[in-house]
Amino acid sequence: MSTGEKKDTLSIRKAAWRGIRKNSDSITTIAIVTAVLRAAAVLPMLLCVDFGGKLPMWMGWIMAAAIYIAGAIPMRFWGREKMRRMFYSRHLNHRHKNIYQKWLKTGLVRYARGILWGLPFLACVIYFTVVRTRLDAKTFWMPVRTLAVLVGQEPNIGTGLPVALGLMAVFGLLFAYGWWRDLPVEYLPVRSLEMVRTLHWSRRILKKHRGEMRKNTLVNILLSLPAWIGLGAVLVPYAKSSVDFSLSGDIVVSQTLRLLRTPPPAEVLLKLAAVILLLYVPFWIFRKTRNAVLMGSLMQENMHASHHSSSDSGRKSENSLPSMPPKKVDFHPSIMDAPKRDERPVSQPDAEKAPEQDQDGHAAG
Repeated sequence: MSTGEKKDTLSIRKAAWRGIRKNSDSITTIAIVTAVLRAAAVLPMLLCVDFGGKLPMWMGWIMAAAIYIAGAIPMRFWGREKMRRMFYSRHLNHRHKNIYQKWLKTGLVRYARGILWGLPFLACVIYFTVVRTRLDAKTFWMPVRTLAVLVGQEPNIGTGLPVALGLMAVFGLLFAYGWWRDLPVEYLPVRSLEMVRTLHWSRRILKKHRGEMRKNTLVNILLSLPAWIGLGAVLVPYAKSSVDFSLSGDIVVSQTLRLLRTPPPAEVLLKLAAVILLLYVPFWIFRKTRNAVLMGSLMQENMHASHHSSSDSGRKSENSLPSMPPKKVDFHPSIMDAPKRDERPVSQPDAEKAPEQDQDGHAAG
């Protein structure tokens, strides 16, 4: 291929960064809506603490869950879709009914599947937080002491507690994997696919592009490190000032739980807000935009393959997506420099050869 015919494409990083610059208003809207909904979900629990126990904590949890399910989950799909449309809008030009119900239904299934993988980890968290307050010390620590047997030791807290923490770390990784495996669901066109076909395409993308998704996850972890380091710099000194880690495990757990039930001082809250605003939000925006670019690219590639497969068999596959593009999509700077609502990134040669299409995305006769 000659130099003049070489396609000018963008990497995921460059495409994400350019999309953020050219759509800063939309990105800001997504970030604000997400922050407001998450804050609204946490507010009932904070009110239960601030009211000195006048409102039961279980009521705060129920109110928080209701707000998160009704607001944050559907709007999570709204935000991901809005990000994806910065690069791939062709499949979303149609009006669909009951979009909110589709987002909510798919979101509940996506959360249920992820939480299913996290049940062992959540069970450990509940045992050390809720059950701890309802058992005496001897009964509570009995399972932890018994875990020492797994490493060939007599039952004791000194050995059992590290084993318990190690198991919780393994369960936490299992939870993270279960959540990660359904990541494509949030970036697929749910309004067009419905829930069942969305899950099918998510599994297909994960199966065929597991390596690319792992690489993207590693990049996202690195992008999250500044926020975690900042949170640690604020929370570790605060925890050390309230918990004496040189004491026995039972006392350390009791002091930690007491610390979690106590509202932090204003100084700590201001530092946490600064860390979130300066180190979390900017990288969160870039991470989610990267995900939108990658998932959109993988979606286009799989739709292209499905289109050729159904064409070769002489019939339309029941899992094929609407408005299927005739070619694999490449990022092109000219498109990214002047994005329009109904344009998708294409390479220059493809833009010249692409046939005219009607509003449903089919080639004109």
